[in-house]
Amino acid sequence: MASETYARFAAGVVDMLAPLGAVTHRRFFGGQGIVCGEVQFAMILGGVLYLRVDAALAAQLKTHGAQPFVYGTRKRDVEVASYYSVPEECLDDEELFVDWARRSLAVARQHHVPKSAKKTTRRRKPTT
Repeated sequence: MASETYARFAAGVVDMLAPLGAVTHRRFFGGQGIVCGEVQFAMILGGVLYLRVDAALAAQLKTHGAQPFVYGTRKRDVEVASYYSVPEECLDDEELFVDWARRSLAVARQHHVPKSAKKTTRRRKPTT
């Protein structure tokens, strides 16, 4: 049920991001990934929208109450400083949100490694 809710939320976000071009969403670790071309620049997990950030965008988001993405392991919580939440009230300011998303997409593109450039591992032949 939650995945359907996240998909509806993601569809609404994608509609808001139409000015960025061909933005879509897809399943991503029990939530949704927001993608432009091959580049994922946002995600929805636990009902929260997170944007990929650099230091400058993170600082701006923090002034609005944003928090870094955090997930728990058996031993501790892990903070992922490259993704920050988008405060819900900021989603109402479409111009501000689209600007943040545009900057987030630029950050994600800087760090994106195309699939064709990723290292492939070769299987070893079994020894007999």
